[in-house]
Amino acid sequence: MGEYNKLFEPIRIGKLKVKNRLAFAPTGMGTAGPDGEITDQSLCHYVARARGGAGWITVEHSLATYKHIKGPIGFHTNLNFRGMWELSHAIHAFDAAAIVQLSIGLGAQYFKGRRTDVELVAPSPIPYRVPKGTSCRGLELWEDTEGEAPRELTTREVEELEDDFVQAALRIERAGFDGIEIHGAHGYLLGAFISPLSNQRSDKYGGSFENRLNLLLNIYRKTRAAVGEDFILGFRISGDEHIEGGLTIEDTCRIASILEKEGIDFIHLSSGRYEALNYLFPNDEGVILPEAQAVKQAVEEIPVLCPNVHSPSLAEHAVLEGMADVISLSRGLIADPEWPNKTREGREEEITKCIRCNNCLKTLFSGFSVRCAVNPEVGRERFLPQYYPPPLGFK
Repeated sequence: MGEYNKLFEPIRIGKLKVKNRLAFAPTGMGTAGPDGEITDQSLCHYVARARGGAGWITVEHSLATYKHIKGPIGFHTNLNFRGMWELSHAIHAFDAAAIVQLSIGLGAQYFKGRRTDVELVAPSPIPYRVPKGTSCRGLELWEDTEGEAPRELTTREVEELEDDFVQAALRIERAGFDGIEIHGAHGYLLGAFISPLSNQRSDKYGGSFENRLNLLLNIYRKTRAAVGEDFILGFRISGDEHIEGGLTIEDTCRIASILEKEGIDFIHLSSGRYEALNYLFPNDEGVILPEAQAVKQAVEEIPVLCPNVHSPSLAEHAVLEGMADVISLSRGLIADPEWPNKTREGREEEITKCIRCNNCLKTLFSGFSVRCAVNPEVGRERFLPQYYPPPLGFK
């Protein structure tokens, strides 16, 4: 048992003060309604994590448009506004920052088993391929598989995605959230435009390093102009895609520096993509920390968030030594949403630890909502009174 003073030191993200250095990482749970609605289960799931003491709650991979993907939480329509508003206020009731991870889609990695009523699209007609020996624990069946070839988006369709993103961002701001994390990691659609492995276009959105950044920079600039300077805008990126021809850590450091000059408020690291699942979902903790540290050295002031840390001692060490500014917990807070409170109160021996079995991933990728091998409450929070949203105005 130890003291974790640095973890519970406040941090400023843009103009927002966050009470500690622990965030709930964006984690798809498979609980959205048919048109992307925030359901009672979605709401109670986030109440549990905010109640557990994390200073920063990132709402899972959510969509700016349902044109090319359906299923996750959607901010593509005003019809979903009530759920958005209730969620932001529920998170704020526990003095946590409320950030939405917003995406334009999965691209070539929106595999057939999860896809309904939409055409597979990407920057270039290149399918994903999962080589042998690159899977993580529990997803070995994906090894030596190849996805369906996507259709290449037209220039006009890409331009429309920029406008769709801005409209969704305005809904998120109006619903009371503090900011957005632009999702450009994991080889998903925006990440695929950035990566030389999946972007072989010849228009203004492809080819050179600079052209491959055009979609990202247009989304950021248009969104910033629409929401103003006080609204938080960050970016999530795979530090290294760990696949030949993919994005390297040197590329990511260069991109982070460019984004800082543009005015981005934070960088959230991830790693790998479907072709490197053992980096996207590492079997061991701390694997991503060297990539986060490299990005921290490439930027001057903006905070860097890093996942893939499970133990309080490593989390404290990573922040204290300047490897990252904020630790983002995903499976750790699925296994035990009280991880932050127990750590702060010196009860870390009581933490229910994630065993990295990846049962959560197996259930989600099989088309079901997430379940956890060590926490039977996961997916059932809506039935437990302690996770009901508090009355409005509660603090």
